[in-house]
Amino acid sequence: MRIGIMGGTFNPIHMGHLMMSEYIRDEMNLDKILYIPTGNPPHKQIEIVDALHRLEMVKLAIKDNPYFEVSNIEVERTGFSYSVDTVMALKKIYPKDELFFLIGSDILPELKDWRRFDELAKSIEFILAVRPGYESISKEQIYWEINALKEEFGAEITVVKTPRYEVSSTNLRSRLARNKSVKYLIPKDVISFIKENNLYRNDL
Repeated sequence: MRIGIMGGTFNPIHMGHLMMSEYIRDEMNLDKILYIPTGNPPHKQIEIVDALHRLEMVKLAIKDNPYFEVSNIEVERTGFSYSVDTVMALKKIYPKDELFFLIGSDILPELKDWRRFDELAKSIEFILAVRPGYESISKEQIYWEINALKEEFGAEITVVKTPRYEVSSTNLRSRLARNKSVKYLIPKDVISFIKENNLYRNDL
């Protein structure tokens, strides 16, 4: 199988995550997308709700898509969660399958600074999602960064231009904290879960 790896804090998961991964799944002929909520991410400086809550939100968000699955591999890991450790573990779980790591264009400039990126680059191919008109870096910079990563680390990165969808977890947390509507921005079952567990109420 061809499996896309969709990692993130999902704090909370929203329609942008779902749209991007489904679009890439179809464009790249992937057999499934594996969502992996982070447990204890080393780079995030924001307030993050409990990992088990984020895991449950992902389960609720993807339950109607037969091509989507969720993994608790990072949630159950003690200490910081690094992508290279996750990928190495997944390669043992899926030894006969092709794995693809899904990333956004905003991540591209910092990829080379990821823990043991040289090892990671040799172990998995990357799929870079770029929303036309909303690139966090210019098109020229994107391809310069890709070529530099290929030359230095042998990284294989495929660019997929995805539809525009201007929504972010940061903005959604602010709206939730201010009791503003997030209808059509977050799956309805996830909204219900957030309200039932009183999440993000103080996250301004």
